[in-house]
Amino acid sequence: MWPSPPSRRTSTRSSPRILLTEPTSPVCRNFTRLPMVYSMMTEGLNFLAGKVAMWMKNRSFVRITLRAQNPTSFTKMKWKIAQYLERRWWKHYLRQKDAAEYLTDKRQYWQRTLNQLGHSAKAGNASLDAGCGPAGIFILLHDQERVTALDPLLERYATDLDIFSFSGYPKVDFITSPLETASLPAAGFETIYCFNAINHVRDWELALDRLTEWAAPGATMLISSDVHRRPWLKRIFRLLPGDLLHPQQHDAEAYHNALVKRDWRIDEKVILREELIFNYVGWRVVKVGPK
Repeated sequence: MWPSPPSRRTSTRSSPRILLTEPTSPVCRNFTRLPMVYSMMTEGLNFLAGKVAMWMKNRSFVRITLRAQNPTSFTKMKWKIAQYLERRWWKHYLRQKDAAEYLTDKRQYWQRTLNQLGHSAKAGNASLDAGCGPAGIFILLHDQERVTALDPLLERYATDLDIFSFSGYPKVDFITSPLETASLPAAGFETIYCFNAINHVRDWELALDRLTEWAAPGATMLISSDVHRRPWLKRIFRLLPGDLLHPQQHDAEAYHNALVKRDWRIDEKVILREELIFNYVGWRVVKVGPK
């Protein structure tokens, strides 16, 4: 989500190209984001405490189980907290920004991201912006490709935020739904964009299955996510609320293996941003079908 400066590139013939950018803002180095992160964590814990209080008031607290006893309920609760905090994050992030200026900067950011991943828009392509948020890549491609934009919070964004309205993009087919349960045509998209969204889903494996199902043979997918740099921190973040906005915590190897298992050929791997705990990594992959 941060604009990127000129980048360094390294490549080999035997592996996907790696592009490394320096941290794109002083916040990556001086930890000025910590107050906001702390605030989000506090809100998430308060939200969870409110749910527990409600259950106890209704005398249903006996049904609360430990994570090990009921992992599905635990995952569902993490996802609900993340969705609540996602709305709060956007309100906080945009509260002092001019909407028109922000959207102009964001369109430039999306174009840079496409360039970094070695991809160009194709006129008339059927494309999916999965987990689009209020300012996904549809804001750049809405008059170039035939875009379907999918997100569970679109109705909320239209109410909460000045930067987004359905009427602002009349050619885009907006669908308000979680990725895992969306009703979309099988093999219906020639290009799929899933930027900074796959780690927000409730069921990571199912979400990847759905993206694969919706991809036409030979389709290109651009997918990105924060990935853990250190295995021991990944384990801690999975157990504790260290990153409440992102219920899915994985490393780059897990993404690589999950994509290859689903018959995606990895053509590009790009480190878009490097930070202390996470790298923000993008992949350009092609659906090649079972071998």
